[in-house]
Amino acid sequence: MPISPAPVTLTQAQHLAWLKQNPTPATSREALGRLLETTRLCLEAFDEDRLLSAQTGLEDVLIQTLIAMKSLNIQPDHALQRALGRLDEQTGKRAFYIFEDRVELRVQGEIRGEWPLYSQQDYQMALNLARELNCDVVHEEACQLGLFQHARLHQARAI
Repeated sequence: MPISPAPVTLTQAQHLAWLKQNPTPATSREALGRLLETTRLCLEAFDEDRLLSAQTGLEDVLIQTLIAMKSLNIQPDHALQRALGRLDEQTGKRAFYIFEDRVELRVQGEIRGEWPLYSQQDYQMALNLARELNCDVVHEEACQLGLFQHARLHQARAI
């Protein structure tokens, strides 16, 4: 039975790809041009329903990306962490605000949903849902007016 190679970090993979690239790109522009060409070939294979070729091409794109990053002196492990951080920012910070009588779902501070809590079981279900949706949970002590109660109070004052 063949022995599987030990896992490598992105930085190690980048170093290996750079050493095995023949010829190594003379400029960053050349490295990015090779990445663009490899991506184009991968897309062509996908458009022609050659899925195995598209998969192989995508793997080649990964190698070319690491080489292009090396030519730009970018550490791939750090770049990946920064990119994942940007994904969190783009998807918006979601949180369940749990009050004594209700739950509010907020995305980047804006209330997107609300429902009442009637029992301890409702509270536990809200916590489980927050966990499943990968949302933060914020417990609020005060019993504040909810979105819909606030609108009704505002309408009553207007009359």
